[in-house]
Amino acid sequence: MTRRDVVAVVQPFVPTYRVPLFDAIAHHLEPEGLALEVWHAQPTGIVAARGNSTSGAWSVPIRQHRLTVKRRNVTWRNVHREARDVACLVHGLASSNLETYALAADPAVNLMLWGHGRNFTARSNRLDDLLEGWLCRRASHLFAYTEAGASHLRDAGLSTSKITVVRNSTDTAGLQRHRASVTPQVIADRLRELDLTGRKVGLFVGAFDEPKMLPFLFDATDRIAAVDPTFALVMAGAGPLDEYVATQAADRAYVRLIGRLETEQLATLAAGVKLILMPGRVGLVAVDSLALGLPLITTEHDFHAPEIEYLTPETSVWTSQTPQAYAEGVLTLLGNDVRRRKLATNGLGKAGELSADSAGRRFVAGILQGLER
Repeated sequence: MTRRDVVAVVQPFVPTYRVPLFDAIAHHLEPEGLALEVWHAQPTGIVAARGNSTSGAWSVPIRQHRLTVKRRNVTWRNVHREARDVACLVHGLASSNLETYALAADPAVNLMLWGHGRNFTARSNRLDDLLEGWLCRRASHLFAYTEAGASHLRDAGLSTSKITVVRNSTDTAGLQRHRASVTPQVIADRLRELDLTGRKVGLFVGAFDEPKMLPFLFDATDRIAAVDPTFALVMAGAGPLDEYVATQAADRAYVRLIGRLETEQLATLAAGVKLILMPGRVGLVAVDSLALGLPLITTEHDFHAPEIEYLTPETSVWTSQTPQAYAEGVLTLLGNDVRRRKLATNGLGKAGELSADSAGRRFVAGILQGLER
């Protein structure tokens, strides 16, 4: 059955941070006479261990099949017949999504692609570049997370008119609304619950996985705590390295392990925190850092996600990639309240440029361009 009023987005699963974006896309599609469907499966293995999958009013369950070949995951989702019936299908740009090749070759499918635009989080592979280039040329429209990804696509010969920079974001409005509602008494109570009263608190928030360089983090924070006994590290998250993190935290009196945080919980805790510590891969936590006015300290890591583009020396701190250099960077900033407040103020100023709603608006504008083609 033809359903030309439906825009479908294919996802392996829906992480909780994506709900505001999909809600915004659905909201901005409605005046155009279009409805959103997100076709998604459920996470498995390492991804499922993060515990952050959910669904929404736009959810349509699908099945997916995953095969590992020489440590590389390839995925297949049987959505071709349904893709022919909808106005367009927005799919992830990745050479490992096998179904996209048949979709791209079928003139009855209006295929649009979204993703990083280039490989930020691993070394480039010539074959992947060729395959993704072919997919991009076949697509009616492309959505890049950030300007750096869009620039790479343009350099590869793709038309500027075919590319929308989404400016990938989280629910900054909700985060800031919750943060503004937190009273001094609530902050004091939360710090007391965690035995953090009077401590200089650094926050790690994210997946407990290898790209986050957790052994490096513990090495560096051991050095910080040795110099400043008032330092404490709060670790909020979950993932495949849960057991490792729990073991390390149990051996360190300055560490508080608190599990995953939802938006309101993060906003409450952030009110009593001085810095975000993220020596490894920085992704959407960059947005949270700006929205909360919490300076983020990272390293000159080779494989940050594209959202690192949002951070500058006016809002954040980079150190060389050694635990000692990182520890010194944290200690220096903890000891300089004037600079820390300046970074926080600058971050709050930049956060106004980022929101799930504005990303949704840009997404819908790109979809409409792709439909015209």
